[in-house]
Order: sequence, then structure tokens, then C-alpha cells
Amino acid sequence: MGRLAAADRGAVIATGVLLRAPRAVWSSNRAAHLRWRWRVARANAADRCGLPFLYDHSIAGRLVYHPADYLSRRLYLYDDFEQRELRFAIDRARGGGLILDVGANIGLYTAACARAAGAAGRVIALEPGPATFEKLAETCRRLRLTNVTALKLAASRAEGVAYLAAPRPDREVHQRLVEDDGDAGVAVPTRRLDDVCGDDVNAVTLLKIDVEGHELAALEGARRILGNGRAQLIVEFYPAGLLASQSSPDALWTLLARTHDCIGVIASDGSVLPAARATVETGGPEETWNTLWTPRAGAPAC
Repeated sequence: MGRLAAADRGAVIATGVLLRAPRAVWSSNRAAHLRWRWRVARANAADRCGLPFLYDHSIAGRLVYHPADYLSRRLYLYDDFEQRELRFAIDRARGGGLILDVGANIGLYTAACARAAGAAGRVIALEPGPATFEKLAETCRRLRLTNVTALKLAASRAEGVAYLAAPRPDREVHQRLVEDDGDAGVAVPTRRLDDVCGDDVNAVTLLKIDVEGHELAALEGARRILGNGRAQLIVEFYPAGLLASQSSPDALWTLLARTHDCIGVIASDGSVLPAARATVETGGPEETWNTLWTPRAGAPAC
């Protein structure tokens, strides 16, 4: 799951305490306000006791609330996170095939796509963070997602070992992959996505990737998938993360544009922007965009 900084402005959660509710909640609608207060109280109680619970997300369906988890609380208390991207993923997953959720985090896209695909498809979810992977695995167990394979590894351009570095210890969602451990870091195995899929690279119908700036390296290991002529893509562009990984938005766009056409750029506030390279090359380095791609007819195989 991707960076939340821009989406969280005015709605930051710190040390398990909600600082301010969405503007819509503080309306004259008393019923909505009471529902909001009930959700906050339920989340706070779960965080204190460490007890997860099931709830219904308006788009993804049944989900697991993981106590004291940044993204889980964000999803439960707000109803505006990556709505367009989720609907795009669910619509494509209904066609079946093999779905890749790279940077699966606690399993939002994994659960939504697994349900949408049903018996016609299966999901491979990659999440290298040890603590986050346990939450992903618990999501799959509690929701009985039998068509999901969860792998505790990172996608990269080669098989080997890399390290996860987190700018904040309480935000595994913001971890990024680095080549050496430096002062701190968790060693994780890396594999090429083409190798993860093996003989099923041509079965991939949807690839969602959000790996905090490591997207170029991961997609360089997915050239057969990108060239299969049927894989739809959801790819995050996070300039600061790309630059930290010795990459750039331009390099990532160039790789994707070799086989795919961009059909949408979505800002962190949910607004739709022009589907053009210039869109992801403007703005500050901490801004993020999710981009939607469809295979180009006649594009060269990688």
C-alpha cells in the first residue's frame, strides 16, 4: 500500500489517537456524527486490547481491522482511500487470470481482487515486511481467501537479498528497499516477478505495484509479464522514493510506455489528472500519483 502523507493532511493519526475527523463528519447530520464516534471508539478499544475485528469496507467488502496499524485505521475510519484505483482493480479482477499484488501490505487489494476473481482467478501477494506480512497472512486466514498465495519477499531486478529501511518505526507502510543495511534494516529475500510467476507469466491479467520507489527495479524483473499483451497495471509514482532508489519518474514512465498506454493518473486526494508523462514530473518530490495502464496493441514483447 502506498504513501499516505498527502491523503492524510488534516486527518493525521498519532499514537493511536484521532486528531481530527473528516470535515464531512462535522456536519449537521447527527446520525453520521454518532456513527463516526462509534467507529472511533471501536478502533480505540481494539488498539488498546490488541484484538482484530471484521468489518465491511464500502468498496473492498469484508476486511480485517488490525489493531494499532496505521493503514488499517486509515481504511476503517475514512471512506476515501484509493477509491478509483480499487474499483479499477476489482473490475479487472472479475475477468480472472493471475493477479499480482506487489507491496500488498495488510491485504486491501489482495482481498478485494481475490473475491472479485473467485474461482476464475488467483492472487499472488508479495509483502516483505515481517510484521506487515503477518497481518497480510492473518487477513487471508480470517477472510478465508483460498485463492491467495502470500509470499514474504520483495520484487526486484534479480534474486538475492536487500534491506527494508523505515523512516519511522511505527510506519511499516512507508518502508523502502535499499541495497545495503546501513545503520538499520531488515534483510529480506528478493525475486524477479517473472520468476515468481514461472510458466504463468502469460496468465497475469492485473499487476498492482506500490513499493515506495522501488517500482523500476521490480518492473525490470517483470519484462515477460509486461509484454504478455493482457496485463493491466496500477503503478504508484513517488518521486522522492524513486530518486532514493537511483531512479526517476521519467525512467519509470519510459519503461511502462514501451508496452502500455497510460489511461489515468490519480492524485492522492482522488482527483483525476491528465494521463501524461508531464503530470508525474511536476509537483513536489513527496507527492504521489497512482497511474493506470492498459496493454498497447502491437507493443513489442520484452
